[in-house]
This record gives sequence, C-alpha cells and structure tokens, in this order.
Amino acid sequence: MVAAVARTLFLLALVAACAQNRVDRTRWQEMSPPEKRIYVQSMIGHEEAKAHKGGNERRYPLAADEYARRIDAAYARGERRNPEQIFEDLGAIH
Repeated sequence: MVAAVARTLFLLALVAACAQNRVDRTRWQEMSPPEKRIYVQSMIGHEEAKAHKGGNERRYPLAADEYARRIDAAYARGERRNPEQIFEDLGAIH
C-alpha cells in the first residue's frame, strides 16, 4: 500500500514538473533574477530541442541572464506580450 501511494505521488510530481508553466508579464515582474534565469534557460533548452529536430531556425547564443535583462528592458519600454513571445523575437535567425 505504501509503495502504491509513493508511486502515485511520484507520478503526480513528474506530471507537474513536465507541465507547461505559462508566465505572463505580471508574473515575470514578480520573479527574482534567479527565477528569471531558470525560466529563460528552460526556454533556451526548448528552442535547442526544436532546432535539433529540424523545426527551428532561431538560435539563442547569449547567456540566459542577458535574455532576462532584455525582456526586463522590453517591459520597461511598455511591452505587454508574454516573456515567451519577447524571447522568440530575440533569437537570431540562421
């Protein structure tokens, strides 16, 4: 019985970890710099996976902190889109 409960909890944790976590402008602005860096790293990883599959021409050669800084700067200029959309525009097309 304990093993079944542990297995169920593990599967729930795995599903939660793999679920997409949408961040909007308000949430982004509430995030700490380390949270922003981790979030940008996850977006970079997602784009790299797409590139390896042949489905992406964009490259993201900068450090995650630099992309986070550029997203912050976009919001300071009045940008309203979600961070993912801003991030996509920051990629260099090859």
